[in-house]
Amino acid sequence: MSAIRLASRYAKAILDLAIEKGELENVYQDINGLKKNLTESSELRTFFKSPIINPSKKLDILDALYKGKVSDFTYKFYQLVVKKRREIYLPEISDAFVDLYQQNKGIVSATVTTATPIDDELLEKIKAMVLSKSANTKEVQIQKIVKEDILGGFILEYGDKRYDNSIASKLGEMKKKFKENKYEKKF
Repeated sequence: MSAIRLASRYAKAILDLAIEKGELENVYQDINGLKKNLTESSELRTFFKSPIINPSKKLDILDALYKGKVSDFTYKFYQLVVKKRREIYLPEISDAFVDLYQQNKGIVSATVTTATPIDDELLEKIKAMVLSKSANTKEVQIQKIVKEDILGGFILEYGDKRYDNSIASKLGEMKKKFKENKYEKKF
């Protein structure tokens, strides 16, 4: 089974059960924290992915790291994942869970890349545009990225959409068109 299918099945199962038990917000906070920990700590990712470390040792470390710090519901889920020897998929499971949670809540994550920092007024206009173009969206969370190499304009990404209105891409398009100049004779 592919990692994406496996992760989506585990994420869907924990999401459905969390909704049923009324623990969705707690589980979201816990799994989002795990996602952050896995992103920031290469040692933790390596630990969970190591086939050499015995699952009982992994459970002991899991106990030390998370018992009492996350809800019992989430902790039991972590234990189940380790007992089933699926801990190598925890990064994918946490990503899939956060995506499903956001879909459930009508939250769209967007990324705006600009050459210079943008002000709050423009950010609100971008949020309004994304809200108007996305069906069933109640909230837009925007991550701002500043990259001077786009020269100006912006790149907006959300869902499976990408709007590239940067000067760097426009210059690239012009360069490509000039290379395809049909009117210049070649000797």
